[in-house]
Amino acid sequence: MSHHIAKESLGELVAEQLRRSIWNREFEFGERLIESDLSEKFDVSRNTIRDALKILEYEEMVISKPRKGTYVSQFSKNDWQEIIELRSMVESFAFVKALPYLEEQHFQDLETILEQMKVQTENQNWSDLFDLDMKFHRYVLNMSGNSRVIKLYDSIQVQIRTFLLHLDKYYSSHQSFYDEQKELLDALKTKNPKIVDEKIRTHIEYVEGQFLGDVE
Repeated sequence: MSHHIAKESLGELVAEQLRRSIWNREFEFGERLIESDLSEKFDVSRNTIRDALKILEYEEMVISKPRKGTYVSQFSKNDWQEIIELRSMVESFAFVKALPYLEEQHFQDLETILEQMKVQTENQNWSDLFDLDMKFHRYVLNMSGNSRVIKLYDSIQVQIRTFLLHLDKYYSSHQSFYDEQKELLDALKTKNPKIVDEKIRTHIEYVEGQFLGDVE
């Protein structure tokens, strides 16, 4: 089925559509991306497709091989470990930094995101659940007030979202993923830096241990 995109929308919009296609597993890791096929799929010119692919290449979602074409990136075990470790460092710092600025309205906003996650849990929708997970974490990161930490997170958030693709098999159910997020909000409500830091690190280290143990 053709995914029509308005002609005034160019590289950025197509790049977002391509990200979604990869996150929705319409393309496999390591699969070659054919410009002519993408041009037809998104109903845009091949020049626009090239612009979009350059954006994804910068984000390391695709890799361009001379005389071979462009492929969906296949991350190595070391790549994933670096992404996980960086996420752990950034989030543990930013979440603790945000604590003094979190007020009742902010917790209500986070509760709203959790309510949306609950709906997707009942719908058994991993993709939307992961999107809301990113929204939750980004909200707290923004509250840290540290623009450089936020910029650092921005530089890896696409890779983090790609990493989340692999996590569905490490949770016994959608409910268990939701429960972890609820526990994180409960930790934030204590406003205790030690409790928040421990919750972030325990969560990420569990995922790291389970996931990296399976990656060759």
